[in-house]
Amino acid sequence: MRLYCFGNMYLSSIQQGIQAAHVTHELFLDYPAFDPNHHDLDRTSEVLHDWAENHKTMILLNGGYSDNLRELIKLFADARNPYPWASFNEGEDSLDGALTCVGIVLPEKIYETAKALREENIGAQQIPVQETWSPEEGVTWTYTKWEYELCLELNKYGMAS
Repeated sequence: MRLYCFGNMYLSSIQQGIQAAHVTHELFLDYPAFDPNHHDLDRTSEVLHDWAENHKTMILLNGGYSDNLRELIKLFADARNPYPWASFNEGEDSLDGALTCVGIVLPEKIYETAKALREENIGAQQIPVQETWSPEEGVTWTYTKWEYELCLELNKYGMAS
């Protein structure tokens, strides 16, 4: 699992990292380890806490303009999204409320499939929606239409610099 952070392209390298940290904080506020009403983690919270305990890898991507970041929010806010995500806006008093970063925790099947598509090891038509795909012996992944769209979306963004 990895946390993918999409930062506003106008931020410096150090600011990109700081904004990714802010998104990480927002994730833990949005998906707490303990829900006083249910006493159990929901599946999305389990994904976040598994990432924090066992994986910890963060990927910082150039998210482009604010409009791009708002489009990512629309994608991540979709009811079909099973993964934890958050966004961060600076305060009104500091950067006039600017949207600076959006982040999402993703499992291996999403980023490895995006990589295979990017490197043209597979074609988009080879990713079966609502079926399974085996990238290697002994590994089988199932995708929803939303996850398939996310794999394609990931490849639109380069590393932050």
